[in-house]
Amino acid sequence: MLILVFTGLVGCDTKSPPIKKPILDSAEILIEERVEVMEKIIEPLAKLPSEILDAYYTESKVGDGRLGPSDFFFYASIKVSKGDAKKWSKNLKEPYNGVTQFSSPEIPKEWWLTKEKFMKLRLYETKTYFGRYNGWMAIDDANGLIYVHTFT
Repeated sequence: MLILVFTGLVGCDTKSPPIKKPILDSAEILIEERVEVMEKIIEPLAKLPSEILDAYYTESKVGDGRLGPSDFFFYASIKVSKGDAKKWSKNLKEPYNGVTQFSSPEIPKEWWLTKEKFMKLRLYETKTYFGRYNGWMAIDDANGLIYVHTFT
């Protein structure tokens, strides 16, 4: 049995970087479906604080789960009415686990925020709406935009 495990590991290349495979992407989906998917992600966890006008998202997976768990990286931009953006941060805490570093999708997305914009926004936890402790929500009240980054 030990020989079988060793034989299975011989073909592993430990020097190449892990490949992030997109498993969820809104790139070619119409607005109605993008909003519907975002609502389905949030509604089992919390009541929507306001109507979602539009949403973009991508999630990628690193690893195949065979030799240890896979990691997931989720990014989203949610558009709400300018007056409603503050409702999304009501009663939210600061990000858990001290996660306050800027992050962006591996493949650049035009809907994602810049690091300069990120530095000006206040960060909140993602557990309430997205069920993950690791990550942040950055809320742009002036433009009615909510940026979300979570990871496992």
